[in-house]
Amino acid sequence: MAIKEIKQKIEDLRKKLHHWNYAYYVLDNPEVDDAVYDASMRELLEVEKKHPELITPDSPSQRVGTEPVSDFKKVTHKTPLYSLDNALNLDELEDWQEKIFRVLGDSSKIDYVCEMKIDGLAMALTYIDGVLTLGATRGDGDIGEDITNNIKTIRSLPLVLNKEVSGLLEIRGEVFMPIESFEKLNKEQKEKEEKIFANPRNAASGSIRQYDSKITARRDLDMFTYAGIWDACVIARSTSDEAISQEQHQSSEIASPLVRNDKSPKTHLESLEKLKELGFKVNKTSKLCHGLEEVKNFCNSWYEKKHKLPYAIDGVVVKVNDLSLQQELGFTTKSPRWAIAYKYPPEEAKTKVLSITCDVGRTGTLTPVANLEPVLLAGTVVKRASLHNQDIIDKLDVREEDVVTVRKAGEIIPEVVSVDKDKRKHKHESYKLPTKCPICHSKVEREEEESAVRCTNYNCPAQVQRRIEHWCSRDAMDIDGVGESLIEQLLKNNLIEDPIDLYFLNKEQIEKLERMAEKSAQNAITSIQNSKEKNLDRLIYAFGIRHVGKTIADLLTSRFHSIEDLSKTTLEELTEIGGIGPKIAKSVIDFFKTDISEKMINKIKKAGITSQMKQTKIKDNKLAGKILVITGTLESMARSKAEELIKNLGGRATSSVTKNTDFLIAGVEPGSKLKKAKELGISVLSEQEFLELVK
Repeated sequence: MAIKEIKQKIEDLRKKLHHWNYAYYVLDNPEVDDAVYDASMRELLEVEKKHPELITPDSPSQRVGTEPVSDFKKVTHKTPLYSLDNALNLDELEDWQEKIFRVLGDSSKIDYVCEMKIDGLAMALTYIDGVLTLGATRGDGDIGEDITNNIKTIRSLPLVLNKEVSGLLEIRGEVFMPIESFEKLNKEQKEKEEKIFANPRNAASGSIRQYDSKITARRDLDMFTYAGIWDACVIARSTSDEAISQEQHQSSEIASPLVRNDKSPKTHLESLEKLKELGFKVNKTSKLCHGLEEVKNFCNSWYEKKHKLPYAIDGVVVKVNDLSLQQELGFTTKSPRWAIAYKYPPEEAKTKVLSITCDVGRTGTLTPVANLEPVLLAGTVVKRASLHNQDIIDKLDVREEDVVTVRKAGEIIPEVVSVDKDKRKHKHESYKLPTKCPICHSKVEREEEESAVRCTNYNCPAQVQRRIEHWCSRDAMDIDGVGESLIEQLLKNNLIEDPIDLYFLNKEQIEKLERMAEKSAQNAITSIQNSKEKNLDRLIYAFGIRHVGKTIADLLTSRFHSIEDLSKTTLEELTEIGGIGPKIAKSVIDFFKTDISEKMINKIKKAGITSQMKQTKIKDNKLAGKILVITGTLESMARSKAEELIKNLGGRATSSVTKNTDFLIAGVEPGSKLKKAKELGISVLSEQEFLELVK
């Protein structure tokens, strides 16, 4: 084959691969099967291997990583990357706006753009004539490090722009690691007994600064772009005049001026639209806000639902939308006057371990707990944090009087994530779990292939209390007004022995207890009696059977119409139900073999709890037998409501995508489940399509 034909073949392959990559990673709309993509990539690699002189920096083959470097070169940014001032509360946002008005001499309403403040790393990218030539870290804002080889491994980042661009184009963006990828990486690191990363930001930082870019390529990094400096480049005109979307963008600690010329965008949103046209990935959650009240509403709204995002954020960046006003406002020595970062309360904090004790859970699991000097974390004062199990304690080497970093796992349960050993001045020994239950002093056991250590006494007072608390919890029988304190008193006064005894209580018995007035006693009794009407899946979950969570409890109701039916089942019957394996089946069988479960079932009959033993009533059969999974944030309803709707229409909502899944419902910012669904050929529904299906 002539060299001219070889060059043409390489060019055609690269063009196809760039386009398919953009469709998959940026548009979330794969155009070819993985097998087709892989075959074309292999073909390109083979041709380039035979003709290495034809390899160029913009080739898709360069995403897989290059030879390791010994050090990162320093680079000076052509345009500085400024830090943002912070607003720690809404009053400080108002102060910021007042400063804007003082500079502009106008207190009329200003339009702002609100963007997620991604907890990642700011990057500066340089494109020359549409080809990526440099990727650099922020550094100190003036000088960063050349990490071009590593940045090229990010699949959502274009190596060649979608449109013809001449001259120099600077792009600002944020590299981050999705939460699911972070958890997967830490699991792999733990299995290899290597470094565990404290949070997604640390994982992204450690991954993007690898000397070996092949390691970076395996770390599943992603990137949002949020600004372009357009004055030194010329972009081919669009063939259509598309309306500017109000749902673009992203954020960062970093911002940079957008210098206007006649062909430059007039607003920040126009700039984002232009970035999108060039092939960059921009965040879809951002919003144009008309005035500061809308900004406040945006900040408050996302604080409540930020944990539904597939990536970590630590606030919202607010920017003046009009770029001419940005120029007029200018900069201080460190920050732009036209942008500010509204910071959410900290998700991590350092504090001191006062002591380490053990809690005993409803299944007997001994959970070590660090009792802490009180510290403010994510808006609440934290005094205790989980240490999970002995394996985690040994890995962290946490001891009493250590200074530790605490965060909220899943943004709910505080946990210790690291120890500052440089500040260790004491001589305390490593902590070991007790060999006997700290509550009832019975022996403890650690089952094979499990990290949990359990008290073997089913009647352990701690287990009894936790089982009753579980029974009353929101996802189980939802008995409002019967909490930890009241349950403790009921047990102490021998008024109950198990959860079913609650249904035989009267108002006078509760009213006599400490801090229980007539009204609160009556509310508790009413809530207890109302819980008799709960559905069967809640009752099964309330029993607290090991390995039987809400999803498994729901699965069981598809086969069994009462607790009595379930108690008489066999291992074979259980394992015939999709989603229930031998481990879960054995746990159910073992539970109902006990005298305690038989006693509880007999008491349930006497208590008159019959309504919830019926199969969940299905309103319609539109989704009969269908399995659906939801990913991302739904705008029209909470996920729990959508799952309840699916169930009422005869379907089943599960949390994992498998080959048995019938539909994936994709909301705003879908996670990796979308990719897996597409790989398996599962039908993907938008939120609107789902609503049309179920109406």
